Amino acid sequence: MALRKKAMAIVLSMAMVATSLSLPNMTAKTAKAAGSSFQNLNQSQITEAMGVGYNLGNSLEAASAGTPNETAYGNPKLTEDLVLAAKDAGFKSIRIPVSYLSMIDDNNGYKIDSTWLDRVQQVVDYCVDNDMYAIVNMHGDGYTTVNGGWLLCGSGDQTKIKAKYKACWEQIADRFKGYDEHLIFESMNEEFDGTYGTPGRSAYANINAYNQIFVDTVRRSGGNNDQRWLLIPGWNTNIDYTAGDYGFEMPTDNYLSSNIASGQKRIMISVHYYDPWDFCGTESGAVTQWGDSVTDASKKPGWGDESYMASQFKKMYTKFVSKGYPVVIGEFGAINKENYDSQNKICRAEYYQKVCYYAKQYGMIPVAWDNGYNGEYGFAIIDRYSNKVVHQELMDAMMEIYGGDQSATATGITLNKSSLTVHIGDEKQQLTATLTPADSKDKVVWSSSDESVASVNSKGQVTAVGAGTCTITASVPLGYKATCQVTVPKAEYVRAKMYLLETASWQSVISDEYVDIYSGGGDFSLSLEATKSQLQNIGSLYIKDINVADDEASVFNKATVKVKSFEINGQKYTMKNDTFTYDVSQKASDDGLICPIFNFSFINVWANTHINNVTVENSNYKAYFNNVNYKTMNTVKINFEVSGIDGNVTEPTAAPTVEPTVKPTVAPTAKPTKAPTAKPTEVPTVKPTVAPTAKPTEVPTVEPTVAPTVKPTEPPVITGEKVIVSNLASTYATNDASWLMDAADDDIVTVVYTCTDPSHGNWGILGWGASVDDQWQNGDNYSAAGNAAEKITRVYTVKELKASLNIKDNSNVSYLCLSVWNGGKIVKLSIAGNGSETPEPTVEPTAAPTIAPTVEPTVAPTQAPTVAPTTEPTVAPTVAPTTAPTTAPSDDSKVTGTVKLTSDWGSGAIAQITLTNNSGVSFTNGWTVEFTLDREITSMWSGECTSLGGNRYRISNPSWDGNWAAGKTITLNCGVGGGSGAPVISDIVLK
Repeated sequence: MALRKKAMAIVLSMAMVATSLSLPNMTAKTAKAAGSSFQNLNQSQITEAMGVGYNLGNSLEAASAGTPNETAYGNPKLTEDLVLAAKDAGFKSIRIPVSYLSMIDDNNGYKIDSTWLDRVQQVVDYCVDNDMYAIVNMHGDGYTTVNGGWLLCGSGDQTKIKAKYKACWEQIADRFKGYDEHLIFESMNEEFDGTYGTPGRSAYANINAYNQIFVDTVRRSGGNNDQRWLLIPGWNTNIDYTAGDYGFEMPTDNYLSSNIASGQKRIMISVHYYDPWDFCGTESGAVTQWGDSVTDASKKPGWGDESYMASQFKKMYTKFVSKGYPVVIGEFGAINKENYDSQNKICRAEYYQKVCYYAKQYGMIPVAWDNGYNGEYGFAIIDRYSNKVVHQELMDAMMEIYGGDQSATATGITLNKSSLTVHIGDEKQQLTATLTPADSKDKVVWSSSDESVASVNSKGQVTAVGAGTCTITASVPLGYKATCQVTVPKAEYVRAKMYLLETASWQSVISDEYVDIYSGGGDFSLSLEATKSQLQNIGSLYIKDINVADDEASVFNKATVKVKSFEINGQKYTMKNDTFTYDVSQKASDDGLICPIFNFSFINVWANTHINNVTVENSNYKAYFNNVNYKTMNTVKINFEVSGIDGNVTEPTAAPTVEPTVKPTVAPTAKPTKAPTAKPTEVPTVKPTVAPTAKPTEVPTVEPTVAPTVKPTEPPVITGEKVIVSNLASTYATNDASWLMDAADDDIVTVVYTCTDPSHGNWGILGWGASVDDQWQNGDNYSAAGNAAEKITRVYTVKELKASLNIKDNSNVSYLCLSVWNGGKIVKLSIAGNGSETPEPTVEPTAAPTIAPTVEPTVAPTQAPTVAPTTEPTVAPTVAPTTAPTTAPSDDSKVTGTVKLTSDWGSGAIAQITLTNNSGVSFTNGWTVEFTLDREITSMWSGECTSLGGNRYRISNPSWDGNWAAGKTITLNCGVGGGSGAPVISDIVLK
């Protein structure tokens, strides 16, 4: 999906669960995966079989600094239980977005890292082994905005790109060639050259070439791939640019198997649907309603209604479906805005229902987007920690269309066990249902009477959660049921794991292994695997008992824990304090050495750190080991002794030896052993690594459980009008947003502005932006029109302005700006209200700011950037251009340029590139310039930027302004990567 696709991680106060994932031997496959049979499903059969699908978004396509990292966007690792939850909910298909990026070795024949392919294969197996159709694609490699993106249709080096693309699909196709019809390959995702508006023909021709390479390569790879369904997109998966006359070409299926009946197709077309975007994706409370469920006309979009949806889907039917090519709506959805409007819940459900209704009517396959985030602006349908449906209204809406209509036949059901005992941390225990008659195909529905004791998945596998008893019930549609009584004994031992809370994205890394500690104590060892980034951003490092819920005492009353050593990749670290006391009768000590629960932090940036040679940066909420020899994955190991155990526990004859294969549902909140009595009074000042552009909504943010914030004790107001700034021809920017944060919701903010530049038709642009909790947010944009003397006034309440910038009462706003482009001018920015003076803020201990991770977004937006005006200016220039040419001049054209930094935070900066047109030619219908910059451009919001490789960039005019008069300058505002000093620009050429 687009840059605006929200990718926030789950709040840390949620009970997190640990996954024990081990890659299987990929040479051993199930019968289904091995392709013991291959059913040649025709168009209608595959459309029916795939039903409605579900995206495993923001997981295998997630990346950090150009390297795929499954958990980089804040989601846990994908599990078979999640796939089973999707199946139980009613989905029949799973789309698996995958990025490869640095996992491809350019110096070794473009070989893909085998471990990464193993993981992709494991997730595919989760699907096909459970009779789910799996779509696996190449996702983030084609984004111009992603670090490491290489499949760039606008790049000049197409020979290398096409060779690399072919080599990658040769390997992927070979890996999966034995799989049956449940596996579908998708060539790429949202591929375009970064230019919004009418597609460029040459770039579109490259997309067509990629699709042809894909089809030819897969078909010729052997196995079942010559008869497999293949999925291809058009320009940016846009319906209009795929179905319309914009350059899309259907690849020829030259190597299709002779087993396929003459005239039948085995190629599908991929499009995405998020229209209208202001309802589906714009992160504000302005547009929250859609369809027949609208109760407030002021909150509905001005376009994209049900009739528009039907017409768009009919276009795809006419162009492709009617000619034998199935269409897959590979992504659709609408973000959660219930916090702004309770009616949004109903409207979203109607939207999902209508997408499915018209998709089925026109023979298309809808696949709902889920990015794993269940909260404001989230797309989640299923929670990825509990594997539970969190928006049943959306499932119910989709199942109204795809709920199935098979007749029930089972007249009885029995279970293989009537009672079962299972311990916390043990492997899943299997219950097996037998139906009468034996050939009945009825679906068995499993449920638990108390999921705090034990849970059950759709396979009848039972997992212990907490001590107690419950009933597992298996039922069939005609009402027949069978039950099993499950007992989870109270633990007679401590089962401990090691945890690392990393603060770059506020996620926990959890050891796969555990140790069981009985009353006799002994020596123990635990280890976990962590990346370099995770080890450089440690919030806390600790061990805890997973047999009990958070803040609960373990089975023992007392114990002494003595740390013998810490090791990272075999390098040992000594302890400042090595002895810790667990005692249920005592209070937790300030130094963390005494705790009434079995939960001991050895590093804790909010309290105390007990390991030597560790640097702590409290203000940045991170600690790190010094002098580490980092690897791709690093092993952290603790050796410790437990003694002095006081508890009425007997030693077992044999300790459990089975390694757990599922997440325990009782897991840490990753908080310090002893939380600070008051939160720090200063907030983080880390600048975002993604500079302001279209809202980077695919980048995850997570609220830490212990972090600082400041909140007024009561709603303050401001008396009278206060002028913030006046007569300013450049951007207003400040690091002190107190005038906004200290104002009452109903105070009035007024913006008066104009434009004085006739070369832009006397219209300019102003736009709000802010760094909110270290996450860049774009607010509303204004465009002026008319004559140079005309003034435009915009009025907000403080509440409305904050909502447009996603600012909450407890947000940390470290940067606020009202930007100016194309000759705009701020005449006055002011705030007014009635009331008393603003009281002094006091520390609020319960709120926490969101800390943005330092990863780049992995996708480009499907809509135009939000900094662009929503409509084209309607007023032409008052004076015709004095020079006629609108095409690029000859080779003796000249452009000079300078660069300055307006903000620099070390790892990145905001830059202004000023270019002067010395060519003697005026451009009125668009311009393009190429140059080399000695820093990476990470984002651009004053033009359309395409990376040409080697730090060379092509910039075209933004869609709302194609004017560049002779002798005039333009300013390109952009984000750049880290470096020293101002970037140097060179080799500037008009194209």
